[in-house]
Amino acid sequence: MGGGRRAAERAVAVLDGIAAAVGWIGVALAAAGLLASLALVGYSVAMRYFLNMPVPWTDELVGYLLVAIVMLAAADSLRRGEHIGVDVLTERLGERGRRITAAFGLLSVLVTGAALAVDGWDTVAFTKMLGILSTGYLQMPMHIPQALVPIGGALLALAALAGLARMAVGRPPLEDGGGHGVLPPSAKAE
Repeated sequence: MGGGRRAAERAVAVLDGIAAAVGWIGVALAAAGLLASLALVGYSVAMRYFLNMPVPWTDELVGYLLVAIVMLAAADSLRRGEHIGVDVLTERLGERGRRITAAFGLLSVLVTGAALAVDGWDTVAFTKMLGILSTGYLQMPMHIPQALVPIGGALLALAALAGLARMAVGRPPLEDGGGHGVLPPSAKAE
């Protein structure tokens, strides 16, 4: 019996490590996107106001980068418990109630992430098949920015699955920045 428990804990640790590594890569790419957005906006402002040569395509590209930033960073935020939560009810629950609501929340994110991944991929394939381009100055193939939705959905589903797996072996569903498991902030007050 103890060997099966240890094997389950090892499997959860591996899944959690994969979710952490993939989440870290997503955050690193999101940070690069944020820096690129900052540079593009700065370039656009300088060109418009100092040289009187507006660059109209920067707004469109920054919009696509914003989608990338959100979709790539959301999973790690979920995994670390840094997402926005409403704790009006959960702070009044006992330990068991908080664990149930945490599990329900993670299950909801898992289903939503899977739906974003599957339906998003169908949308990307359809858009690519039709050869749809953006209507802005870039004339970008729309399947490129649309691909961020299924990628982000898959990352969210992986983070939620790791959280559920952690709970299944008796560990807290979320992880703080120091690598220690934590319950949501509402679960800390008792």
